Amino acid sequence: METMSLAGLVALVTGAGGGAEGGMGAGIARCLGQQGATVVVNDLDGEYAARTVAQLEGMGVQAMAVVGDVSSTEAVAAMVDQILARWGHLDILVNNAGIGGRVPAVERMPDEIWFRTIAVDLTGPFKLARAVIPHMQRRRWGRIINIASVAGHRTGYMSGAAYTAAKSGLLGFTRHLALEVGEWGITVNALLPGGTRTPPLLRNTPKEVQEALAESVILRRLADPEDIGAAAAFLASPAAGYITGVALPVDGGTSVPAGDFTAYRANSRKDAG
Repeated sequence: METMSLAGLVALVTGAGGGAEGGMGAGIARCLGQQGATVVVNDLDGEYAARTVAQLEGMGVQAMAVVGDVSSTEAVAAMVDQILARWGHLDILVNNAGIGGRVPAVERMPDEIWFRTIAVDLTGPFKLARAVIPHMQRRRWGRIINIASVAGHRTGYMSGAAYTAAKSGLLGFTRHLALEVGEWGITVNALLPGGTRTPPLLRNTPKEVQEALAESVILRRLADPEDIGAAAAFLASPAAGYITGVALPVDGGTSVPAGDFTAYRANSRKDAG
């Protein structure tokens, strides 16, 4: 029986800085490390990446930081070279780095917001995958996990059209890449988080809005970063070796209702009363 152990494997998680104060990427890094992986932490900010590395090392996890912009071909190549020089192989890629948030509507959106969002959220995963696939092919094993969003299937209430377009594109890229690399034992899957308790959400969203978001989820809470990390650790593991091309919602049931779940809950309680 295949296991969840990631011992002996090297994982790169992009956008994973911040340590205990970090967001989804740091949570994913912690979960991979807890399963035995060596974790490489990428961020644009070296000090931010170092926080997660320090936290991982405090857990007994081997870790290192690589600084770079995932939308830059040169930066991506440099990051992969650093990893191979240190560890000799790269087995797991988690494309987590992304930007979003509230932006102007399409009729007022500047070109730079559109193109920068697409560059980081969609082109970045393409460039990272392109860089790591040859090394995975040589070992005939690999895991690529793209962090998309429920916005990729639906729409992004808390972000803009560029984010929704990028995450939708990432789902298509995931499916096609799975088709291309499967013969080398490389799986490619996407996770679709819903509302997650990341620092930007907690910092920028009023408490009453957070509570309303949680109430709209079947499980009646927002996700913690480790909820996403646990799913990533599973998809990265040998136990998930026969799963590829999948878009897995990790959203507490947000994607289940066809309409307003809060109204459904209120009505069902009335009927039950």
